[in-house]
Amino acid sequence: MPMQEFSTLIYCIKTFESECDQVEAAEADSDFDTVEANLKGPSEASIKNILNYARSYDVLETESTGYVEMILN
Repeated sequence: MPMQEFSTLIYCIKTFESECDQVEAAEADSDFDTVEANLKGPSEASIKNILNYARSYDVLETESTGYVEMILN
C-alpha cells in the first residue's frame, strides 16, 4: 500500500480549527441568549418622569438674550 500524501500536522491543525469553530459558535449562542435575557428597559416611573419633564420644558427666543430655557411648573 503506497503512503498517502497526508501530513499529521495538517490533520491536527484542521481538527483543532474545526473544534475551535464549534466551541466559538456555541459560546456565541450562549452569550447572545444571556445578553438577551438581561436586557432591561427603564421602569414605567422613569419613562413617566422623562415625559413629564419634556412637557414642562420650554425654550423661547428673545431679542435681547437669545434663547431662554424654562421649566414650567
